[in-house]
Amino acid sequence: MKHAYLIIAHNEPEILQLLLTSLDDERNDIYVHIDRKASFDAAILHTVKSILHILPFHMDARWGDFSLVEIELALFKEAYANGPYAYYHLLSGVDLPIKSQDYIHAYCVAHQGQEFIGIASHATQRELDWRSQHWFVFPRDFKSGNLFKKIIRAVFARLQSLVHYRRTKLEVKKGCQWCSVTNDFVGYLLRNVGLIRKTFSHTYCPDEMFIQTLCWNSDFRKHIYNAADEFEGCKRYIKWIDGELMPLEISEVSAMVESNKWFARKFSSQGIVVVKEILKNIR
Repeated sequence: MKHAYLIIAHNEPEILQLLLTSLDDERNDIYVHIDRKASFDAAILHTVKSILHILPFHMDARWGDFSLVEIELALFKEAYANGPYAYYHLLSGVDLPIKSQDYIHAYCVAHQGQEFIGIASHATQRELDWRSQHWFVFPRDFKSGNLFKKIIRAVFARLQSLVHYRRTKLEVKKGCQWCSVTNDFVGYLLRNVGLIRKTFSHTYCPDEMFIQTLCWNSDFRKHIYNAADEFEGCKRYIKWIDGELMPLEISEVSAMVESNKWFARKFSSQGIVVVKEILKNIR
């Protein structure tokens, strides 16, 4: 079966088009959500071999907020309605493949039925509880510098801790937001949208928990490709330094393309030489 690529885009239209070009294959359909705050129009985007679906609405995604989950669910829903697909690959608009489509498709055939979901095995129970068991107020403003909102949010969360308030009995897991999952698992997610909204709205960075948690608490858990290594599990090459996502550099191209990861992030038009070197290598 074909693959579906689901892309969440908000800036860097040049990188986004290069991403589309690198995925442009008759074996793929591509779905894109463009953020309401984006400064470019979907009309500039194009493919030749893949069918390109631009979602007809533009949500306002906010860091750490449930709006990111809503966008992911919208992409999954749109693609699933046009499926079935062998795999659904969730990507950011500033990601790039670091393996050819032949490689990715062949790997998925060889491991058909496995879920490529990153599980952060190092996450402590205290961190997981803080993220998932509180009802946070002003969740769209986690990045805001508004001191009043920060104080109210912290006080309200502390009160919940004092009374031992818990939102779910599910065993919560977290990990990389970006994943590659099967048609069966996407169907399972969509059948549980109500549970997802009830459990994860007003939590902290729910986009890093809802897929991992639903998978872990279901029969799909036994199909996780690698639950011990987060980025091997989701086949993503991502560079974190002191908790901050860093752009990838030209000196890292060899390590990226020689790794067994499928995709890397993040890239920018300021580092276009890195992008072109990667695309040259995967061709």
